[in-house]
Amino acid sequence: MFFSSFLCQVLGLVVGLSGVYLLMKYKQCSLYFSSSYITMPAILALTSAAFLLASGFLGSWLSIRDSTCLQGLFVYLLVVVFCLEATASALAFFHSVKLDSELSSLSGVFQNYAGDSHDPISQAVDATQEELQCCGVHDYRDWLETPWFNGTGGLFVPHSCC
Repeated sequence: MFFSSFLCQVLGLVVGLSGVYLLMKYKQCSLYFSSSYITMPAILALTSAAFLLASGFLGSWLSIRDSTCLQGLFVYLLVVVFCLEATASALAFFHSVKLDSELSSLSGVFQNYAGDSHDPISQAVDATQEELQCCGVHDYRDWLETPWFNGTGGLFVPHSCC
């Protein structure tokens, strides 16, 4: 019983840290995504982490005290964690379609790209392309339809693409 409790605590810490990491990543990309549902996996991860940690501590206490009430609560918390994880999986599956529409709305951000180092949209686009090592939303051809590309005489994509 003590080993499973310790395992719940370790998994709770890992899931919690991954939830914090996801929230930080979503905060960096919040300019691009208009919907708040994109943060749902991080919130579910943090909630699951809280229940896993609570289950772990309850299991540790249960290994010291033998109580059927605490055993029932322990099993209940594990069922809640399972339901949260199943919900997160279902949401990830159903919202993958919404991600395509979010990505298509990114084209509007690229249409407003000015190439100016003082423009926040241009800075965000450049930083994202450099960090993700990508060019455009889908590929470099996304730039062929932007006013910035036409303003360069149709010869250049931004330096952050390279």
